[in-house]
Amino acid sequence: MVLDLNTAAFMISFGALAAFAMVNLSVMKDLFFSRQGREQRTLRTVLVHLVSPLIAFGLTVWLWTSLDPFTWIVGGIWILLGVVIIGIITRGFRRPVPKLDFSGDSPTTTQIDQLGETPAPR
Repeated sequence: MVLDLNTAAFMISFGALAAFAMVNLSVMKDLFFSRQGREQRTLRTVLVHLVSPLIAFGLTVWLWTSLDPFTWIVGGIWILLGVVIIGIITRGFRRPVPKLDFSGDSPTTTQIDQLGETPAPR
């Protein structure tokens, strides 16, 4: 499957907008609808943790409507495939979602930069 640049840009936009929408929904869930959020509701928390993410989510949906219909088809397949894969990994959503572990001995950015500066072997 060969894509032109415009279609590729639309597909990247679909993914970025999907991620941004999920961030806004997560803010509302974790900071407004959580037990702690319900206990500490003030005008400020309502504005910051509910109204602002709702506005951002609405703008994201509005931007989504400007995408090409082909992008929606491919994006929908992408999301469906992701849900199926995570369903298999979690055995029908009965196990927790695996988490990335960043606590190991990961290389530092300086070490990674030095790898790029090393000349390739001949």
